[in-house]
Amino acid sequence: MEEQMDASGDMGVYSFDAAPSGPAQKGCDAAPPGPIQARRVRAGSEPARTPNGTYPDVTPVPHRARRIGLLYASGIEAARRLGLELEEWLTRLELAVWRGCADDVHDEETAEIASCDLLFTLGGDGTALRGAHLAAPLGVPLVCVGLGRLSFMAELTPEDVLKEMPAFLAGDYWLEKRALLEGSVLHHGEERARCLVLNEVVLGRERCAMALRVAARINGDPLDTYVCDAVIVATATGSTAYALSAGGPIVFPESRNMLLVPVAAHLSLLPPLIAPEDARIELEIVGGSAAGVNADGQPLADLEHGDVLRVQRSPTFCYFARRQERNYFFRTLKERLYRNQGAP
Repeated sequence: MEEQMDASGDMGVYSFDAAPSGPAQKGCDAAPPGPIQARRVRAGSEPARTPNGTYPDVTPVPHRARRIGLLYASGIEAARRLGLELEEWLTRLELAVWRGCADDVHDEETAEIASCDLLFTLGGDGTALRGAHLAAPLGVPLVCVGLGRLSFMAELTPEDVLKEMPAFLAGDYWLEKRALLEGSVLHHGEERARCLVLNEVVLGRERCAMALRVAARINGDPLDTYVCDAVIVATATGSTAYALSAGGPIVFPESRNMLLVPVAAHLSLLPPLIAPEDARIELEIVGGSAAGVNADGQPLADLEHGDVLRVQRSPTFCYFARRQERNYFFRTLKERLYRNQGAP
């Protein structure tokens, strides 16, 4: 089978081996999912866990695609329309396509995503995060198409998709490897909840203006007791998200280090810290108001006095398929930070 596509997005010189068309998943009627849990639910094929209960890294390799996933944002009509257009275009190339709404992907569909060669996310950074939660444990690379306000993780604009799609389908891209964090909530030493995050885990106050008292430890050694609104533990990817607004540094996205950033800390002389990739960070509630943990913006657990949030780097990585040059991050940093703010 041979199809063609020129630079304008019309069909031109492009050839593929035929692959069977797969069913497209449609609809977005269910309520948003609850906390993102670090789990793989592919029936009959769940990988062996490491001794501490985590999942090992599944390393992809660029190759010619036969099946493409399309994950679109529920609240952006342009994302839904783009998903339909791309599904039609890919089907004409006799490629299998899975399409789903970011707020309506259920556990049983994980096997559908696992069989994709690439997962395109159509929306903002929230959709990219949802795609990462789904694809990273499966070793499926992401291609993020930015339709949000910032779209910090985006590789493509909607106008670029058809022009760049042939190269992605042919395997002509490089893989950016980004670290993830695993968080666990301990109550009297027993694990109550676990999460896998691309941006950050946040321990913060809830329903009350009273500050928290949070004892921070790194590798078991006391660091400080923060009197604060929240404490953020972020990845390098998350360094341009909540952590940045709280005064944290920007870290190169492929760094495996972790950031520890208190929010509105009172009388603390410690600035935000960068911890090494093998650090184990523990945050214990030792006083103050009601508290809870959020994982990449999703509620994970409520905390009581004495509860501990433990965070460490995950052995799992998230892979982004890129066509930009490898130093794109610094070249585009100012543009991304000041987008929609009238900066030159």
